[in-house]
Amino acid sequence: ATCGGGGLPCLAPALFGGADPKGVAQFLSPAIVTPPEGANLSPSSASPSSASPPPFLHHSELPPSCELLLPSPVDPAGLPPLGAPPPFSSAAMRAAAAKLPQAVPEEEALGAALAAAIYSCRLAPPAPPPPPGARSAADALAAGAADAAMCEVLAACDGLSASNEMRQSAHTPLWCVKALLDTPPQLGMFELLATAASRGDGGQRRVGGREFGELLHMWQSLKLASLFAPDGAWCGVGGAARRTPGYLPDFILELAGTRCERPTLLRLREQLQLLQRDGPPISGEALGALPSLPPHLRGTMIACLHVLCRIEGAIAPLSDKASLRSFLEEHALLDALDAEWYVDAGEGKEKGCKGRELRPQYEQAVNRPKPKKKGKKAE
Repeated sequence: ATCGGGGLPCLAPALFGGADPKGVAQFLSPAIVTPPEGANLSPSSASPSSASPPPFLHHSELPPSCELLLPSPVDPAGLPPLGAPPPFSSAAMRAAAAKLPQAVPEEEALGAALAAAIYSCRLAPPAPPPPPGARSAADALAAGAADAAMCEVLAACDGLSASNEMRQSAHTPLWCVKALLDTPPQLGMFELLATAASRGDGGQRRVGGREFGELLHMWQSLKLASLFAPDGAWCGVGGAARRTPGYLPDFILELAGTRCERPTLLRLREQLQLLQRDGPPISGEALGALPSLPPHLRGTMIACLHVLCRIEGAIAPLSDKASLRSFLEEHALLDALDAEWYVDAGEGKEKGCKGRELRPQYEQAVNRPKPKKKGKKAE
């Protein structure tokens, strides 16, 4: 829908909702689809450099240089103006949608496009102070906008009686954007693993504990393990048999990039490129090489090994206890990890993990939180 006869500055709420299965009307919030009071949205008010480009029929028709359509820099308090502050940026929506893979099913593509459309609306909440360790206030605002957009897409999907696949494909990318822009937890074991990565012969890059934690956070948040073949080779979205709808790494990063700071987007792209390297198959049976590993950290440890191997460029399989023990000994991790996890700092290893006191930071799993399947629209 157009406002004032020019561009595409707002969405038509009637297209994004309806009556849910209980007969209750569910639509987008008026605040994100109504132009601000006093805004002049006539065609003459928009400068040629900021005007929206002509609409495209399908994301596959977008030019490769679609990123250039985005104004720069992005105003952290809201979307870039088109003559006046608009409630919707069609250029931002198309820039994100251009990264949708051709191989995704129609329901998934529709849900992802819905996420891009709503995230391109005016969703900037009141500016909160950035959390400790946050990349910037602008990134904190972008994460907050993703949180608000999740409520909107759930309401729209309710009103549209959307399929589970479409609903998940609309909600999951926004959840991942928020996760990637939030600050991941930092643990001492990440420092140990980052140091171990620098000892490898095939490593092409040095990372610190903080970046190792960010890489692990991305690996878990985007469920990247499901995009690799059983032999550890990258197969991507089109070739993945175990992928869950909505987990579209390139699309998710570009969606985040429509609001976050440019350096943040470049860093996320670099980290994703590293994690897309081929790696070794890793079996859960191999974790017998770590008798003191707490059971609730098994999944985290496998994810850490995947990240460590991709930093190093290692591809030798870790499929049994002997191969993993040799790998850990080579990287001086066996005793170091035990001392990091337990208060007794390495004593009593013959007992394994039973009867020993874990340090408080390791009492719970470091797994990614699961996205909520349902939610209530914010009032």
